[in-house]
Amino acid sequence: MSNKPLILITGPTATGKTEIALAATQHLPKVEIISADSRQIYRYMDIGTAKPTAEQQSQCAHHLLDVLSPEQNYSAGAYARAARRIIERIWNRGGLPIVVGGTGLYWQSALDGCFEDAAEYAPIRAELQNRLHCEGLASLYEELGRRDPVAQARLQPGDAQRILRALEVAMAGKSTLSALWRERKGQPFVRQPQMISLTMARSRLYERIDQRVEQMVERGWVEEVRSLLEMGYDPGASALGTLGYLEICSALAGHCPWREAVERTKQRTRHLAKRQMTWCRRDRRLRELDLDVWGKAGVVQRIVGEWEYRWGSGLG
Repeated sequence: MSNKPLILITGPTATGKTEIALAATQHLPKVEIISADSRQIYRYMDIGTAKPTAEQQSQCAHHLLDVLSPEQNYSAGAYARAARRIIERIWNRGGLPIVVGGTGLYWQSALDGCFEDAAEYAPIRAELQNRLHCEGLASLYEELGRRDPVAQARLQPGDAQRILRALEVAMAGKSTLSALWRERKGQPFVRQPQMISLTMARSRLYERIDQRVEQMVERGWVEEVRSLLEMGYDPGASALGTLGYLEICSALAGHCPWREAVERTKQRTRHLAKRQMTWCRRDRRLRELDLDVWGKAGVVQRIVGEWEYRWGSGLG
């Protein structure tokens, strides 16, 4: 375990994690940001993932953005190994790593370690991909509920990549993904990381979510999805089966009206935020900072103040 400084800024979607992190960089030395977002890791998916803009990325170094193509799969274990390597390199050059994102399985695996799984899933994965095209995702999600209800409860009904991953583990017969989560082994990475969870009143958060979805559509989210399809990416690709992209693909194919796709995206995003809040509350290491109480400036002040107390004078 390391005693070196590491800051995590997490919380539900639409709380402004990126803006808070960038504001904090103005008061902290040599910051480099590591994304902990399971979709910002994909190329060509900028608007619908709320990826930091080019201007925002120019303010400090960013890592684990635009790493994969939309058809590629990625696991929490792969993320943890990549994030740890990057954090080590940042420390070695005297920098301060800040992990920013709402994918709890990603940042938790990076901080606490992840399970080792050497099983061969290729035949099962091929079978599931075929079933996905023939039966649809809803059928597979329902089956996951029978085989591994704990894993199903953690996943969104439209999260094709993770539903297929949980199913392939369960179908292999040796364990379930939820059991592997419980048995997770690995050396914690940092002795006492500074862990922040942004919060706000649920009603205000839901309003922000609805507004952001509308703004994403206005900024060209539909055109972004259409461009991905024109580039040859299949609607069944891992990344295109995620929140919002799935609904837009469905609307583009004529399977549902546009307004229905937008409203369904809002609803699913609110459900995601609720799950993220539940995830954060389970981890008692997280210090909740309420934006309704402190405001953006007050939250940044408290993040910087804690860093100064713990590491700013060379302690820790």
